[in-house]
Amino acid sequence: MDIYGKIVEKIIRAQEGIIGPIALEQARKVPGLKVDLSKNDIKFDGKQKEIIEKLIEQYKGLFGPASVEMCRDAVKGIVSEMKADDLPSSLK
Repeated sequence: MDIYGKIVEKIIRAQEGIIGPIALEQARKVPGLKVDLSKNDIKFDGKQKEIIEKLIEQYKGLFGPASVEMCRDAVKGIVSEMKADDLPSSLK
């Protein structure tokens, strides 16, 4: 799994800790994102940064700005290794 897949997995897992299985249901509604966490399989059909932005927006639309902060907290260890240009803007 590449770094963007790891970011998606961490975000979904963090959201699951709060909202349960709804987190995965919401992730599956994001266009261009295919998720099967039971197989550690995350696929993108499109630009990964943009799809991650859509995932974060999906959670934000339901649960507000606190969910964005949760996403940032969930991936801070991963994104610290990335260049700023490679990061989705919501995670900066």
